Amino acid sequence: MKKMTVRVESFDAGLDRFKRAFESAEYQGEFVTFESMRDMMSALTSSRWELIRALQAEGPMSLRALARRLGRDVKNVHRDVAALKDLGLIDDHRDGGIWVPYDEIAAELSLRRDAA
Repeated sequence: MKKMTVRVESFDAGLDRFKRAFESAEYQGEFVTFESMRDMMSALTSSRWELIRALQAEGPMSLRALARRLGRDVKNVHRDVAALKDLGLIDDHRDGGIWVPYDEIAAELSLRRDAA
């Protein structure tokens, strides 16, 4: 099963996670990391999550078919597709169209009280 995890994480925490994963030599899945909740929410809007869900449900489809499925303007869907491709959450499918190459995408958020 191919899994993508989207999370808010500091650079140092991400580096520590990478070191542990490298030392274990086991597949940990793939990650998209944001430095702040604001950055994550800006990049992954509700419209973009809806787009991801539609592609997961329907499988590979053309940009125009996706826009019709979502009831959205093709230009706006194109903008969202480009942003999600940049993040690595969707990709071009070998048979044409676009798709989500992950069986699961998990979004993680932890809120911690700062130690004072």
